[in-house]
Amino acid sequence: MTKIIPVKKYDLASDTFSTEVNKNNIINSLSYVREEYTHDEEDASYEYIIFANGYRVKDIALDGINIRGNNNFAERIVNYFKKKKKNVVVIHILVDSDAPLDLESRMIARKVEELAKKDTVRSISLIGHSKCGVMFFNMPKYFRNSTTFEKSSIYTSAAPFQGCLIATPKLFLHQVKQAIFQKLPKPINELTYNALRNYYHSSSSNSHMDNDIALPGSIIDRYDPNFIRRTFDRINIEAIKKVRHFHNFITGVDENSLVKALKRRDYTSVGLCLMDRFFMDETTDGFIESRSQESISSFIEVPTHRINSATHNYLVHDDELIIILDTINQNIEEDRERHKQLKR
Repeated sequence: MTKIIPVKKYDLASDTFSTEVNKNNIINSLSYVREEYTHDEEDASYEYIIFANGYRVKDIALDGINIRGNNNFAERIVNYFKKKKKNVVVIHILVDSDAPLDLESRMIARKVEELAKKDTVRSISLIGHSKCGVMFFNMPKYFRNSTTFEKSSIYTSAAPFQGCLIATPKLFLHQVKQAIFQKLPKPINELTYNALRNYYHSSSSNSHMDNDIALPGSIIDRYDPNFIRRTFDRINIEAIKKVRHFHNFITGVDENSLVKALKRRDYTSVGLCLMDRFFMDETTDGFIESRSQESISSFIEVPTHRINSATHNYLVHDDELIIILDTINQNIEEDRERHKQLKR
């Protein structure tokens, strides 16, 4: 059975990862899931895939132990590379509810550096979805060794490079209230708004995990105002240019998204389609504005991939997760071929 491996729990009082993980706090702790597959026993080298989609332990295992349903992303990614006949190690990072995203970025960068030093690690592909896309984009500036850049590739998905409205409680809830009060009569409007507001606060971490991708200039508790504000600082742009590959995947709701979600019985995506239709003033994937996802192209030339009719929840479907994995596999294959030619 796949195990969730705890690392540490961030302590807001001391602003450090100083708390040991226990059964009471594991569901909000920095943890990971690891899966491995060996196709060729004689080949001692592995492709590493590090995946982070902004999930906490509680989002995949309410008890901190048993992974629910289709949430074993590490296993699903390994199954893809089994078919490609590759030696692979997949690590699914589960973020801490309270830790600043920049700090987690630095911590993961140190682990990537350790991996890159090993001869048995052929490549390291980092897939960052949503807030973790910005977190991984922020990471290469912390690399210190040329080997780390040479082996590492970054793949961002639905990343709010300029922040997002939904992570900005005061502005978002104001917009939701306006939309509800315009469309519904009293007292239904007030009851509906209060129910949505309570759900919003109960599903959010109400801490760094979500707040750090708020729109710049926000005033929120437990918030790093510099994380999004400095996304496009020169140090980040110059560092990302040094990695092996950098690709950006963009999502967005369109006229086909709701029908697609209903056919799949993907009710999370149905909700995201309704969120986009009733509460957002611009194109989004139900969570993240497409404009924010695309903004990186103004600062660096990057291969961009649009996932058709995709909500923010698209990675739960294998046929759409494969779009990113196919890109990674193609890059791995091309790099191997290039390496063979250089050795001849």
